[in-house]
Amino acid sequence: MDLHVLYSGGLIYTRDGEAPFSTSLLLEGGGRRILIDPGWLFTMKVLERKLHERNLSSRDITDIVLTHFHLDHMLNSMFFPNAVVHIHELWKGKDYRKFGDMQGQLYAKVVESWKEVKEFGDREELFGCMKVFHTPYHSREHVSLVVESDNLGRVFIPGDICPTRFDYYDVIKGYRKDDVAWFILENSSNCDLIVFSHDEPLEPSEGRRK
Repeated sequence: MDLHVLYSGGLIYTRDGEAPFSTSLLLEGGGRRILIDPGWLFTMKVLERKLHERNLSSRDITDIVLTHFHLDHMLNSMFFPNAVVHIHELWKGKDYRKFGDMQGQLYAKVVESWKEVKEFGDREELFGCMKVFHTPYHSREHVSLVVESDNLGRVFIPGDICPTRFDYYDVIKGYRKDDVAWFILENSSNCDLIVFSHDEPLEPSEGRRK
């Protein structure tokens, strides 16, 4: 399968907080078109444009894989009526109403829109090329992914446990020595590309030259 970075995520900082938006990827092959973290309102327009550039509509997406159950990664999943949503089994135990009245309502609307949900566990393989690692350091259902792609090689997607290049630099420089650092070092050492959820992708060799 071929993996494409449709657009890179980022973080917008304001006086009152931050507004994150996630990277979105498209995995294609074997009759499937799989979105990984379709993002949310900030990126809806660019997501639609990137799909149209590939002659795809929202109805052409067969599957959606979510690294975790946060709106900046999954809100746009509600616009893909034919997609099966794949998410870690612990997502069900979350009381999203605790995020606030308005956010709770929005989470509920997203979930209600899903056609079908397939849950996965730690170390499962999806679509014959994607390995799932349960990494509950950001949220209890959070997963990181390793994709063996035909066009980009071995791609490591750590999700929000290592969302930016700066977080990665802290790890490889030894500033972090916790379980997250160990996991990042192990999986970045043998990959061809790291795709961050809130930054531009990076080849590991480039990062080690910094």
